[in-house]
Parts: sequence; structure tokens; C-alpha cells
Amino acid sequence: MTILFSNNRNAQRYRAAFFLSLPALIGLFLFHYWPIADTVRLSFTDYKVFTGEFTFTGLKNYDIALNDPLLLLSLKNTAVFFLIKVPLQMALGLMLAMLVAKPGRDSTLLRTLVLFPAVTSMVVASIVWGMMFHSDIGIINSVLESLGLPQQGFLRDKHQALPVLAAITIWKDVGLSMIFYLAGLLAIPGEYYEAARIDGADRWQLFRNITLPLLNRTHVFVLVTSTIAAFKIFVPVEVLTDGGPSNATRVIVHYIFHLAFRFNRFSYATALSVILAVLLIAISVFQLRITRDDDDD
Repeated sequence: MTILFSNNRNAQRYRAAFFLSLPALIGLFLFHYWPIADTVRLSFTDYKVFTGEFTFTGLKNYDIALNDPLLLLSLKNTAVFFLIKVPLQMALGLMLAMLVAKPGRDSTLLRTLVLFPAVTSMVVASIVWGMMFHSDIGIINSVLESLGLPQQGFLRDKHQALPVLAAITIWKDVGLSMIFYLAGLLAIPGEYYEAARIDGADRWQLFRNITLPLLNRTHVFVLVTSTIAAFKIFVPVEVLTDGGPSNATRVIVHYIFHLAFRFNRFSYATALSVILAVLLIAISVFQLRITRDDDDD
């Protein structure tokens, strides 16, 4: 800190940089670090929302979480949602990126069409998809009926509702995965492919031995960001199913929201938020270590 109060040229430079970045640092503290710290603090209390009173309860909220069957169910549903969404989204994103990697009018059109859902409102998209998947008046069931196939319950069926929500979010987010993979593909030198073709490599060998290994860092980035997004799924559940049918789509963030804002169990909800944050950090670190070990090999 003493360099900020010196009179030499380097001190003046550091001082200018410090004061220019100070507003951003204050905003970061007020709107990120302070709420995080306050959330952790509230998780050890019994907070009364309407009176503003709270009493310290220690680890009581975390002890309740260990015996909460709805928490376990919501984590299970979130894990199933993750296992459906993330692998399919990564695979589709890579396939689409390879399709649009070559310049051309068709590639530009496809890129625009795939990326468009990513910039649309998730609330609006959920409403539209909900109308399409409606079991009575939805267009998808009308198409199935016209083809002589049995109509489906979709969002009203406890076995189909979660996969349908995963399909909707894949449609929404696959464009971002495509863009990330496209950036990785364009960064691969073309000389690698030319040399491999001279040696007689076919398309599958080019993909397996050049494209996939050189996209390793992109895989890591897409995997981690997609995992976080999958565990934070909320809007489609709130708009389309409200956690039903029979809690089949009760995911962790939706459960936390209900506890805090419908049942006024604010302290318990903050404790679950802390648990979710720790879980996401652990999963992300595990994914990074696994992919780093593969990269070193």
C-alpha cells in the first residue's frame, strides 16, 4: 500500500490504476462478496422475514438438511437433468460447430438460426414450448395423432416431464456451446489436417486424433459452464410444471425458491444455497482435475 502514497512515476501509475478501478471494486464488494458473506451468516440463524429478527442457531439448518427427503429428491432430479442435458448439449454443440465452421451463406444462416434461441427470453420460450407440449391442445400431440401414434402426457407425465424440460433448455443453450466450439475449431491450424491427409488419414481419424484432443480446453469450459447452468435450472420449472407432477421436476434451485419466498423459511433456504454453492465448486474442481490429468497424459 505504501507505493500508492509515493511520489515516483511508478507510484503515480499505480495510484491512477487503483482509483480508476475503485468504483468497480466497490460494486463487486457490495453486490457480490457482501451478499455471499451475508448468505453464509444467515444460514446459521433463524431469520424472521417480516420482523427482521434473527437468532443464532448454529448448525441446526444444516442438520435439518441432512434429514430432508425433499432435498434429496430435488438433488436427484437435478442430477438426472444434468445427465440428460449436458452430454447432449455438448455433442450437439460440437456437431453444429463443425457444420458452420466452413464459411458460406448456408453456414451463416444456420449459425444465426441456432444462436437465436440463446438471446430470447427464457420465460417467453417456456410459455411457447408449454403450449406446443400441451397434452390436450399442443401441436406436437396433434402431429403424433395425425401420424397414427399415441398421444403423450409430456409435462403432465412424471416420467416425461424432466426430459421435456431438458430438451427445451438444450434448444435454448446449444447455440452458446456451438459458438464456444466454433472458436476452438477456428483456432486449430489447418496445417495439421493437411499433414494428416497426406499421411492417408480419413475423416474419422482427423476428428479423433486432431479435432478432439485440440479442443480439450474448450471441452472443459463448455462442461463446467453447462454443469453450472444445469444445476441452476429454474425458469422452465417455475413456468411449466411448478415442480410437478408429483415432484418429478422439483429441482434444487426451485426448491430453495419455494422455501424462501412461499414458506418464509429464509434461513433454511440460505443454508441450502450454501450447500449448493459448495457442491458446484466441488463438481467444477473435480471436472477440471479430471480433464487436466487427461491433457497431461
